[in-house]
Amino acid sequence: MCAIFGVLDFRRKLTPAQRRAVFRELANAAQIRGTDASGVAYVRDGAIQIQKAPRPASKMRWRIPPEARHLMGHTRMTTQGAASKNYNNHPFPGRAGSQPFALAHNGVLYNDMELRRTQRLPAAKIETDSYVAVQLIEKCGRLSADSLCQMAEALDGTFTITVLDANDTLYLVKGNNPLAIRLFPGLGCYLYASTGEILDMALDALGLSKLAQTNIPITQGDIMEIDAKGQRTVTRFDDARLRTPRYFCDWGWPRPTVPGEPDDYMETVLEYGQRRGVPEWELRLLLDAGYDALDLEEMIHDEQFRENCVREVMADLGVR
Repeated sequence: MCAIFGVLDFRRKLTPAQRRAVFRELANAAQIRGTDASGVAYVRDGAIQIQKAPRPASKMRWRIPPEARHLMGHTRMTTQGAASKNYNNHPFPGRAGSQPFALAHNGVLYNDMELRRTQRLPAAKIETDSYVAVQLIEKCGRLSADSLCQMAEALDGTFTITVLDANDTLYLVKGNNPLAIRLFPGLGCYLYASTGEILDMALDALGLSKLAQTNIPITQGDIMEIDAKGQRTVTRFDDARLRTPRYFCDWGWPRPTVPGEPDDYMETVLEYGQRRGVPEWELRLLLDAGYDALDLEEMIHDEQFRENCVREVMADLGVR
């Protein structure tokens, strides 16, 4: 589970202190979906700047300059690539031809290794699956709706992706992960986050929940471009390859009913657990003992819980 969120102060109505306060409360609310790392990207003097660290958003001291008006944030729950290595955290820097950009991703990509091989993408020290999206855009040699379309259609997995360029244009690529966008006419800004719950929590903390606001519709397969003046343009990518989100990284996604979840769902959970470093024999042991896919999902991210369950199962089997 991760979160994307941000502030687009396109009318310059917010003071720097107000922008920082809004961003800070969004980031704090987004911790509900990840505390392993936090980051922000913005434009300063025509260049992309990124601040990120392997710590919860509430522990960050955001160094956002007064002139930064469009802020693209991310909070992370690690799925691939240790958060302690800060280059594995979001947002990621990229350059498509002469265009610098920053990218943040919520979701899990299943074919990152395959794409690196088949697309002959350059080797990188970054271990996070999300980084392949940066490399696909870079390979196109430009940042545009077309290159984002090519990138999105190549990905197999779950995603919603945000991309900020050096002109303060934000692109929101809506895959099969959640996204909420709201326009606040009185403030002259957009706020967005992975869920409406995050937006509501931040607004409540700021005392702004009663402000006039409009939900901006965005659906799976949309690429929404919001420029520095707040103008929106929407194009589409082919979302036929997208599947129902499978990992528990988003607690709000639909899941198979239990018992009787499809075999491919269980196999996905087993594969995911092994990618997280859980021995396959432990997962199979727990499965044979009667635990279901949802139980295994919880154990993958709760080592102590898993160890206790394994110990109990082995004791029942007479294994020491």
